[in-house]
Amino acid sequence: MLRKCPLIVVLLFTAGPLAAQEELLWSSKRPDAQAPFGVFAGRTLELSEVEFTYRFSQLNSVGIWFDDVPLSFEDLATVYTVVPLSLRNRTHGFGVSVGATEELTLSADLSVSQRRREHLRSDESEYFITDVTKLGDLELAGLYRVFDQGPYRAHIHVGVRVPTGASDVTGVTGFSRPGEEPLPYDMRPGAGVFGFMPGLTALAQNESGTVGAQLRGTLFVGTNDQDWAPGDRMELNVWASARLNDYFSVSARVAHQTWAALDGADVRLNQIDMLFRDPGNQALFMGGSRTDIPVGLTLYMPQGSRLAGHRLSLEYVYPVSQKYDGPQFAADWGLVAGWQVVF
Repeated sequence: MLRKCPLIVVLLFTAGPLAAQEELLWSSKRPDAQAPFGVFAGRTLELSEVEFTYRFSQLNSVGIWFDDVPLSFEDLATVYTVVPLSLRNRTHGFGVSVGATEELTLSADLSVSQRRREHLRSDESEYFITDVTKLGDLELAGLYRVFDQGPYRAHIHVGVRVPTGASDVTGVTGFSRPGEEPLPYDMRPGAGVFGFMPGLTALAQNESGTVGAQLRGTLFVGTNDQDWAPGDRMELNVWASARLNDYFSVSARVAHQTWAALDGADVRLNQIDMLFRDPGNQALFMGGSRTDIPVGLTLYMPQGSRLAGHRLSLEYVYPVSQKYDGPQFAADWGLVAGWQVVF
């Protein structure tokens, strides 16, 4: 369901100054040079540069949708024993990147996920919450600059997702108390299998700002110890950042992602009583797509300042379109914030 969004005007206004591209050399020493923090592997480093990143993200989801239609409590209560009400996913990400050569940048990212899910029994007899804090998967990548001419740059990235995160997550529910039982798939931050992550990023810059586009995929291999794996995922980001001065820039982007249903299923969730306990237990219906328009603000400390090389960034994520292959949580709003420093 497409929502009318005035933020599209912000995107067009931000991209406007870049329509007449003037010839100049690319510069990373600007507040607009880095991609918005919601974009991973957005640029390469120069030789011997080292970059440290902390990224906080939160996505709040409210209500269950099927296709692009919200489902009422009554609709869900006729099928499921439990009606999920909301899901809050907070992620703390830590990354380091190194300019290994003039063309090659190596990076590593690891995250910790905090997930909180609210539920109500279909007969409204009990409300309960499940909370999970688990390590996510490790992402290792090589970014190779394939084009560098004047104000234009492009690089390919080849990465691997290493299954360090939790794919088998249990918790106390209204049905298991005081014991624990397996939780739905949307409470599991780890894939449990390796993933191949190819991508391509292109950037252009002039005196007013920077525009960029990135296509990145995650292709999973095999199934984990619980006999399932996440569906393959594709992400497309297009953004524009306008430099306000040497310290500040504003950005807007269009972020589209699509993901397939799970491969296989956790046998414990695939029993009839569990399948119809919670829609989050149904692996076959986990595919979907979503389009967001995040807008952001970046503070960069330029050369000569006391904290030269430090960067603070904030993005508000507004979902404008979402469609699901089965009953899934609908995204309500999101936030991405982070700190970065280059030596």
